[in-house]
Amino acid sequence: MWRPVLLVAVVALAGCSGLFASADTSSPERPLTPAPVPETTTENVTLPRENGSVDLDRILARHEAALAERSFHRHVEREGPQNTRDVWVDRERRITRVRRTFGPLTDDAVVADGMLYRSVRDDPDTDYTATASDGQIPYVPSASGVARLRVVLDAEGYDRLGTVRRGGRTLAVVGSNDTGAPVSGADPDPVVAVRSRIYVDRTGIVRYVDHWMRRSNGTVFVLRWQVTTGIDRVPVPWWADEIGLYG
Repeated sequence: MWRPVLLVAVVALAGCSGLFASADTSSPERPLTPAPVPETTTENVTLPRENGSVDLDRILARHEAALAERSFHRHVEREGPQNTRDVWVDRERRITRVRRTFGPLTDDAVVADGMLYRSVRDDPDTDYTATASDGQIPYVPSASGVARLRVVLDAEGYDRLGTVRRGGRTLAVVGSNDTGAPVSGADPDPVVAVRSRIYVDRTGIVRYVDHWMRRSNGTVFVLRWQVTTGIDRVPVPWWADEIGLYG
């Protein structure tokens, strides 16, 4: 399991709490969107296990594999100013379009034929750049978000808590209530309490993460995560006409 290193924008809400909408970032103090409680269900979702416990490493690996060839939207919401980040990945045959928004800022990219084309915001004379692609999705450490989750989900004692219906899907709930003892590590303000819930669907996709964490100095971090598949097409950037990919 991963040890705590940082949590710059960590994930959200205790208990089996739920669905959230994209927040309006025009207000610098806008709180997280309230979330309804999901419904319990007797339907089953299989999770990987090791030595009788939920295997969080394999859950995240399955999530990454399930999104490797799919189009999806990933929404992350946290407390504080500029509190939403969204990434859309639209895979269409040999072309992948990516859009990232963070607060009022929007960035577009197109990956095709071994090249990466990215919009430029800070140069009025340049609409986009073209560089060789390394095969990765731009703007984020990992398209699926697994890189962020490996940092965030560092508490002990994750286990299966049940099965619920949320957002029209049957989801396994994996959670940790790691309280009473600091999570070990070199941080001078260690984590002393965690309430974390992970919602996994039958295909292995981590659909939601609701995470709350408190450090020894009293600082509280809250973050929510949602992954949506079956998304509308990401718009083709206006400057892509010059590339000739859609001619």
